[in-house]
Amino acid sequence: MATADRAEQLKLQGNQCFQKGKFLAAIDMYTEAIVMAPGRSTYYSNRALCHSKLDKWENCREDCEHALKFDALNAKASYMLGTSHMHLLAFDAAVEALQTALNSAEKTKKPKAFREDIIAELRRVKKRQWLHTQKQRVARHEKVKNQLQKLFGASHTAEVLATQATVTSDNTIRSGAEEADALMAYVEHMAACYERDMYPGEIPDYFMCPISMEIMHDPVTTPNGVSYVKFAMIFFYYTNFVFFRYERRCLEEHLRHNGAIDPLTRKRLTLDMLRPNTSLKAAIQDYLEKNSWAFEY
Repeated sequence: MATADRAEQLKLQGNQCFQKGKFLAAIDMYTEAIVMAPGRSTYYSNRALCHSKLDKWENCREDCEHALKFDALNAKASYMLGTSHMHLLAFDAAVEALQTALNSAEKTKKPKAFREDIIAELRRVKKRQWLHTQKQRVARHEKVKNQLQKLFGASHTAEVLATQATVTSDNTIRSGAEEADALMAYVEHMAACYERDMYPGEIPDYFMCPISMEIMHDPVTTPNGVSYVKFAMIFFYYTNFVFFRYERRCLEEHLRHNGAIDPLTRKRLTLDMLRPNTSLKAAIQDYLEKNSWAFEY
């Protein structure tokens, strides 16, 4: 048997092991395939996938980099490279890799579902980056606040300030202790303002699904004048009208169990009658770009 054929056979055996959840055995098969045909990009990306299942992110990253050396358009390798960077807290590198994966997927005409997975992972990375940065900001803020509280609350500081006097803007005399209290109150006020700016607000109700309690991603409308969304039912009021939105998956289940009937108007409704609500989808995507914390909120 030719070396290339033997390597391909080993890859197929690795695939079978992977499907059975035998990731270590699959790694062995892919490794043998790589030894016989070291220039095959897919062998590296397949082994990288096994490493990801075992949470071996450094190994995953290394295999993805090898895979991309032999095929720069290997979207699967770029996708897993981004994921491995995310787990290794290299967020900027993760964003870059996932954007490359999306471009490669479009160039090689990968299925829409895979492209959507890449977009979801890209948003997940940006959210994790925001959470990581936020955690550092909170820790730094609490440290500084505690240090200032100790400084202004120290008895020796009050004693030193008590020997001084300050003339205020209205020409009244204020003791050093009073000055310390005023400074501490100002510091606490500034800390409270900073904390309010530090934490995100609430996601607008018209972006949220009350069934799944998740932000919507793929809104659609029906010929009946009713709006639906890909994930679940949501309603909001606009002037004198009430619009209901449903998740596509939820709506499909409804149609399977109850027939081709709109759950709100009770009129005939089939999936081929749905039309994308592009304006709402664009608004949600823009919101997620500006508020990465809101993804999978």
